[in-house]
Amino acid sequence: MKHRLTILAAAMVVAAVAITAGLASPTASWTGAQANLTKYKAVPTYVAPGPAFNAKARAGGKTLFIIPASSQVPFVSTIANHIKRISASAGVKVTIWQNQGQPSQWVQGMNAAIAQRASAIVLLAGNDPAGLQPQIKAAKAKGIPTIVAHLYDDNQPSAPNVAGVVNIPYKLAGRLIADKAIVDTKGKANALVVTINQVKSTVPMVAGIRDEFRKFCQGCKLKFTDVTIADIATKIQPNVQAALTADPGINYVIALYDSAEVPFVAAAIRAAGRTGRVKVSTFNGTPEILKMVKQGDIVSMDVAENLEWIGYAVTDQSMRIMGGLKPVKNARVPVRVFDKSNIGQAGPKFTSGWGTAYGKGYRKLWGLR
Repeated sequence: MKHRLTILAAAMVVAAVAITAGLASPTASWTGAQANLTKYKAVPTYVAPGPAFNAKARAGGKTLFIIPASSQVPFVSTIANHIKRISASAGVKVTIWQNQGQPSQWVQGMNAAIAQRASAIVLLAGNDPAGLQPQIKAAKAKGIPTIVAHLYDDNQPSAPNVAGVVNIPYKLAGRLIADKAIVDTKGKANALVVTINQVKSTVPMVAGIRDEFRKFCQGCKLKFTDVTIADIATKIQPNVQAALTADPGINYVIALYDSAEVPFVAAAIRAAGRTGRVKVSTFNGTPEILKMVKQGDIVSMDVAENLEWIGYAVTDQSMRIMGGLKPVKNARVPVRVFDKSNIGQAGPKFTSGWGTAYGKGYRKLWGLR
């Protein structure tokens, strides 16, 4: 009975935010969505984000303190580990603050970074600096800059007192995951979108999703269900399962953040007996989820980021700021569409498919061999 009440309550939450997408123009066609996907299946080109500098001279011996949004999300913890490894090549020390996604733990992390006299602080992949302003100001007063990574879209303004950002093309990612839902349903999508509105990047992603549905999916439907970072593991599955039960016509789930959402979305689809009838498109490119793209029974596509490339980008921005240089305005982190047509290029460990130019490019940019 308790389980049924939980499912019913979740269904009411989903129903309360259900919305039908605006009609596309009569000339719109879902084939336009296919063209967008094709464009982003190629290997991205590395572009230097800013001027070259001597990384060891500028940042060697300094300490970077990373506060992940949640250490329990594989995508986030993997990026943090990449930053630590890459930073070591320039003699930069890295401390990673372990936490479970609670805002109070982020505050503790900020206080620890200040107490340990870190050279810079990175808020990584979801923790909102707007809620940490007292700590960010305290760090700034001690000469410790705060960098926000993997939170803001290319054109999204950052919170006050932030020294620099590592931006991501979130709106583009939202467009592409919507395009896949539109293509897979041949312009007849009845989609459930799983959001984490607590994360600032959700806003541009949802804007991108709505844009594509207006352009290419005449009469299609969008419903939304939201969770907080701390509730990812407990609320996504019942919310999605409730939505699938309440509306048997749902034929797609758009999961914004892959390793945070897809395992629970997939569990809900299986529990509802909808495997093979409800597909998923998602964003981030975590290897565990790219493996599911290859399996093909649930996840149809992942708009992937290269987690190592992000690590390089965060390290680059952090070393520039710690070294007294101007921050770059655009980190130039790309995305790539992986579906059944090209997932083989991701390699056996699902970390390939990006070439080697970016790693060589960053090392040359920093004056490293």
